[in-house]
Amino acid sequence: MGGFWRFVHFLSLAMWIGGALSAMVAGLAMQRLDRRLWGGVADAQAGIYRMLVGPGAMVNVASGLLLTFRMYGAMSGQVGTWLGSMQGLGLLAALVTLLGAMPAASRLTRLEPVGETAAAFDATRRRLALTGSIGGTLALLALLAGALYR
Repeated sequence: MGGFWRFVHFLSLAMWIGGALSAMVAGLAMQRLDRRLWGGVADAQAGIYRMLVGPGAMVNVASGLLLTFRMYGAMSGQVGTWLGSMQGLGLLAALVTLLGAMPAASRLTRLEPVGETAAAFDATRRRLALTGSIGGTLALLALLAGALYR
């Protein structure tokens, strides 16, 4: 059963980081488009966050906690600093992603890139970029810590 949960953990991490990277690339490509088309890209980003990033982050944390509880029972309390780093960074990354980037992506779909809501669109887009970058960096650091632990 441990192999199944490791697979779920790795798959959800790929969904989370891969989705976040694809949303970032879409945001960068958005800058080359006419501003009136930015709403469509924002809708695509929100879909990526809703279908890949958010579920990936939640399943990754849940499977990580399950694996941690199983390991604590088997190791009788001997846990390395790399594992603790992976767990702490992963939890922090998930919080930033779920409480910062996900709401920003969702809000972006309700705003128009031109007209009255253009300023709010730009501010929300900057918030999504910032929280997405912070969450993604923390998730990559958690992945690095996990790779060094193994």
